[in-house]
Amino acid sequence: MEIILKEDVQNLGKALELVKVKTGYAHNFLFPRGMAVLATVTAKKQVAADRAKLEERYRQEKAAFQKQADKMRDVSLTIAAKVSDGEKLYGSIQASDIAIKLKETGYDLDKRHVLLAEPIKQLGMYSVKIQLHKEVETKIKLWIISDESK
Repeated sequence: MEIILKEDVQNLGKALELVKVKTGYAHNFLFPRGMAVLATVTAKKQVAADRAKLEERYRQEKAAFQKQADKMRDVSLTIAAKVSDGEKLYGSIQASDIAIKLKETGYDLDKRHVLLAEPIKQLGMYSVKIQLHKEVETKIKLWIISDESK
């Protein structure tokens, strides 16, 4: 039986995909939960139209994020932190600290967009990857300096 998924179903497919399943699985599990519809000619046409709308929205979002990434490419942030011996920080600089600093400069991003392999624990200049969209990322410069308040 051919059906069209209304939402992502694990081990079966993603939303708006046309898949073949056994009749009992469709009637007893997918249809009652609203996860799928029967793949009629009308439903297939509707899915094609919905898919085109989704793809257009996806392209527009990607273009908007790409424009923001191009602006962010020149961003250079400075964070002052307390330092113990030499260049080692008392604590560490986390993705949330960088997101707060970006918000202060006018870029409202969630900390999940800041990709750090590990927290920053020393003074210096770092290149930090920012992922705005699953296909759009950029890098910013981050300077960690001593706050000099000993």
